[in-house]
Amino acid sequence: MCKDFQKELGKNIRQIRLTKHITQEALSLESSISRSHIAMIEAGKRDITVSALFKISRALNVTMNEIFSFDDTEKFLFDIEKIYE
Repeated sequence: MCKDFQKELGKNIRQIRLTKHITQEALSLESSISRSHIAMIEAGKRDITVSALFKISRALNVTMNEIFSFDDTEKFLFDIEKIYE
């Protein structure tokens, strides 16, 4: 569940960045987050902190709601009992 969410979040950040014609390098400079970290986030291979999300949203000039606009509460449901198996 979390990996799927990470991947979707990363894809959404990438899509927003590309729509705005911003390179990873430019996003890195504006957000003070390394380009390699941004690449890992966009690939869904790295967790992201709330403060990093905030920096990225400001660098992309979008709201946090826009960053999470892909989220469908039904899509990322999980079975709590499976976690404790």
